[in-house]
Amino acid sequence: MPVDDELSAGVLCLRSGGEPTDWFLDQVHALGAVEWGADGDPGDDDWLAQAAGAITRHAAGGPVHVLAAGTAVPRALLLAARHPELVVSVLAADPEVDEADPAYWEVLRQVQVPTLVVVAAPRPDTDTSMAQTVAGGVPNGVMVIVDGTAAPVHRSNPRSFTEWVTAFMSIAEGLSSLVPPAREEAHA
Repeated sequence: MPVDDELSAGVLCLRSGGEPTDWFLDQVHALGAVEWGADGDPGDDDWLAQAAGAITRHAAGGPVHVLAAGTAVPRALLLAARHPELVVSVLAADPEVDEADPAYWEVLRQVQVPTLVVVAAPRPDTDTSMAQTVAGGVPNGVMVIVDGTAAPVHRSNPRSFTEWVTAFMSIAEGLSSLVPPAREEAHA
């Protein structure tokens, strides 16, 4: 059964500027995902506005599961932190983050959606510390190491990657259904 028949939220794959337009080809086919990249090289606020527009166009306004790899992961986390109403979960493949940037740590603290980090480990001594900071820095973070796989994991081992993210998306949707809807307060 196709994943989009099982899940209620769509999947938006975020590309960074240097990635080819078919960077998430396997995920587009396997998950029914939409691949998206910003126009130009916008700053964070413009990028967030473009991403929100993409969610409105491609996912009926959201919320969506946000999939990102490598250098696109920090902006996926930023989207989840600033617009949690648009994001069900973050699915991060082999994240590349700037651990020296204090803003990175602040964004991690603000992310409240479930976050799955999948990292490739071609050798037993592969450094997975960047991935660990993402998974450990988000309150609902989980990390999976795919042994014997080269980075990027979503391209070198798409079947395993898809299995992990599909299971996690189902869990995230179950968790989101337990959260009561926000109440609007009447101000007289």
